[in-house]
Amino acid sequence: MEIFIRFGITLALAAGVYFAIRFLAYKRSFSLPRRFDFLWVCATLLILVILIAEQSPLKGILSERVLSWTRFGTFLLCCYIGIFILDQFIVEYLLVTVLKLYVAPPLRKAIVMFILALAVLVGMQKIFHMNPWAVYAPTGAISLGIGIALKDAFGAFFSGLALSHIIHIGDWINLNGREGQVTDINWARTVLRTWENTHLFIPNDELQKNIFCNYNYGDPRQRCRLEVGASYEVPPQKVKSVLLGCVQNVDGILSSPSPEAQLKAYADSSINYSLIFWVSNYARHREITSEAATRIWYAFKREGIQIPFPIRTVHLVQGTPESKAQESQDILSGIEIFRMLSSGEKQMILERLLRQVYLKGEIVVRENDLGSSFFIVHKGHLEVFKANSDGSVNRIGDLHAGQFFGELSLLTGEPRSATIRTLADSELLRLEKSDFKEILEKHPQLSQELAEVVNLRQTVLMEYASRKEAALPTPERVGAISRKIREFFNLSVEV
Repeated sequence: MEIFIRFGITLALAAGVYFAIRFLAYKRSFSLPRRFDFLWVCATLLILVILIAEQSPLKGILSERVLSWTRFGTFLLCCYIGIFILDQFIVEYLLVTVLKLYVAPPLRKAIVMFILALAVLVGMQKIFHMNPWAVYAPTGAISLGIGIALKDAFGAFFSGLALSHIIHIGDWINLNGREGQVTDINWARTVLRTWENTHLFIPNDELQKNIFCNYNYGDPRQRCRLEVGASYEVPPQKVKSVLLGCVQNVDGILSSPSPEAQLKAYADSSINYSLIFWVSNYARHREITSEAATRIWYAFKREGIQIPFPIRTVHLVQGTPESKAQESQDILSGIEIFRMLSSGEKQMILERLLRQVYLKGEIVVRENDLGSSFFIVHKGHLEVFKANSDGSVNRIGDLHAGQFFGELSLLTGEPRSATIRTLADSELLRLEKSDFKEILEKHPQLSQELAEVVNLRQTVLMEYASRKEAALPTPERVGAISRKIREFFNLSVEV
C-alpha cells in the first residue's frame, strides 16, 4: 500500500511542477521547446523505476550496480533539466528577450557543459562513493593525448567565443566575397545563409584569422549607391533633381542622412551620375535598390531624359483615326471641362495627352508647388491630402480611373491646392497649358464656362478639406476665375 501512496505522490508532484513551469512560460508569452516535455517525462519515469526498485515487494528486482547507474543517470538528467529551465528563463527570456542582451551560443553551451561536468563529479562522489580526482590521476597521460588531438577543435571553440562580441545571429557578413546572414554559431563553425538560400559553414578560426565585413556591427545604417547615365542634352541640375525625387517615399530609404545625387563623370556617350541613399536594414538593400532603379526608369521616361546605350528602334503603326476618335470619346467623356468642346477639339486634345506611369508611393503633385499641367487618371489609384497649419495631414479622398485633377493650375497657373500620391502603380494622362491654349484662342468665350466648372470643383474641395458646408458658387467668384483664365492664356477678348 505504501508503494502506491509514494507512486501517486511522485506523479502528483511531477505533474504539478510541470504545469507550474508551463503556466509561468504561458503568462510571459514565452514558448518552451518540445524537448522539455520529453525530458520531463523521461526523468519522471526513471524516478518511478527507482522508487519501485527500492520498495518491497519489488526490492531487489534490479541489481545494485544497475540501480546505482540508474540513480546516476537520473541525477544527471534532473540536473540537465534544471540547467535547461534556468537557461530558458534566465538567459533566453530575461537577458535576450526582455533586456535585449546578446549571449553567444558557444558561451551558453560552455556554461551548460561546465555545470554538467560539476554534476558528474558530484554524482560520482555521492552515488558511487568514489573520489573523481583519483580516477582522473592515472589517466593524465591519456587526457593529455586527447587534449593534443583536440587542439584544433578547442581552437575553433575559443575563436567562436572571441568572435561572439562582434558577430551575432542575424548579422550579415562578407568574407572574401562570400556574403550571407549568420544563422548559427556552434562549437566549431559559423553558418551563413546566402542570398541564394544555400548555407556556408565557415570554421571559427578562419573568421578569426581573416578580414571580414559585418554590415550590422555598430551603426546598422548602410550607404547604397546607384549608378545611371543620362544624355548630354539634359542639364545636370534637372537630372539630379529627378534622381532625388525618385527616392522620396520609398519604403526603407532613410531621410537622414539625406539622399544625394552627384555628377560622377563625363563618359563617351553619357553623363554618369551617382544616386546615394541610406538604408537601415541591410537584408532589404537589394529590394530597395531595385525599387529606386525602377522609379528612375519611369521618371526619366516622364521627363524625356534618355539613358544612352546601343538600341534598336522599332516604330509601331498608330491606330486608325476611327479608333482614336472612339478613344477620345471614352477618355474625355467624363471630364467636365471638355464637355463643351467639339469632337475635333477633343481629338486634338487626345493626341496631345502624354501618357506617364507613376509607381506606388510616388508624389505626382505637391501642395503649393507651381504648375500648369492637368492630369487624367487612366489606370490606378491615388490619394489626395492637404497639410494643416500645425503640420498634420488631412486626407481628403481618393482618385480612380476616369477622374482628374490639376484643372486650376492648367487654366490659371495657381499653385497646387493639394498633394496627390499614388497608392498603386498608376498610368496618368498629362495635358500642358500650351496644349490647351490653341483651343481657348479659337473660342475665348469658353473661359466663362470653364470658370463655372472650376469654381464648382474648388467648392467641393474646400468642403471636403474643412468638413463644413461650403458657400454656394457666386457670379463674382466665377467671374474672378474667368478673368484669371483669360490673363493666364493672354486672351484679349472680354466675355
